[in-house]
Amino acid sequence: MNLTFGVCWIEDQANEELKASVEETIRQNGFEPEVELVVSEEDIQSFARRQQHFQDYDLILLDLELGQGRQGDELAPIVRRHFRSTPIVFYSAVTERDLRDRMAKKDVDGVYCTDRRFLVARVGQLVSDLTPTLNRLSGMRGLAAQVVAECDEEFRRILIHLSDIHGNESEIIQSLRAAVARSHERQAQQTQSINSLRDLLATPAISSSLLFKEVRRVLKDTDPSEDVREASLSIRRYSSLVLERRNILSHALEERTDAGWRIDGGSSKPDLTTADFPAFRSDFLHHRGEIRRLRKLLIDQ
Repeated sequence: MNLTFGVCWIEDQANEELKASVEETIRQNGFEPEVELVVSEEDIQSFARRQQHFQDYDLILLDLELGQGRQGDELAPIVRRHFRSTPIVFYSAVTERDLRDRMAKKDVDGVYCTDRRFLVARVGQLVSDLTPTLNRLSGMRGLAAQVVAECDEEFRRILIHLSDIHGNESEIIQSLRAAVARSHERQAQQTQSINSLRDLLATPAISSSLLFKEVRRVLKDTDPSEDVREASLSIRRYSSLVLERRNILSHALEERTDAGWRIDGGSSKPDLTTADFPAFRSDFLHHRGEIRRLRKLLIDQ
């Protein structure tokens, strides 16, 4: 499972306002949109290879009028051959019945037809309809672990960078050792012989929670810029909105009920349901993005 929702958009002149609206309706379902425009048949074949290797696209948008006399229904069989199971939205200013008749004549299945005026609403509906297939505990558990792992790496890079520019590697090491000692005495003993920050950050003793807290502590002591201070503030709830949820998902069990899947998160979150997952994804996405922004502010600029 991923935080991104990929759209392969076959259109010769996509309206920027329409594209922005499609992206926004995807975000409202808790995903980061990755919309890529395709024009030629060669492009479609290239994108098809990506789909085969990486499964980058969750939806295909296909316009009827593609310019230079090309018609979307003529291209549809090629699209379906390359994207065998990806849903297609076929749209234009003509009636939906006309669009469906065109697809039927070409014997192309798995196609949703809509008037161009209702394209954004149709995409939103499809994303919402596709989401339940992703709302299984196993997928969310893996997603939470993936997001935390990526954020851990960003925090490691930030700490190493800060230690390099401020010359406080020893101070950070001592702070991390002390934190480890408070929570894991046995692991703390194993860290005493480690005198390199890079080596220490690579040990299991330095937990995700500890990485987060140490980054914010060091930043507070180094008189950060206003942008860095704002980015740090924006992730202040990372522990509760990402790490705690990761832990809940790691130990939760799912039960099949008449109303669908019920998630037993234990006493800490007994009422967890799949309806919570879009908000989870949005919070995961927000914090991963803000942590990456923080790293770029500190290192890449």
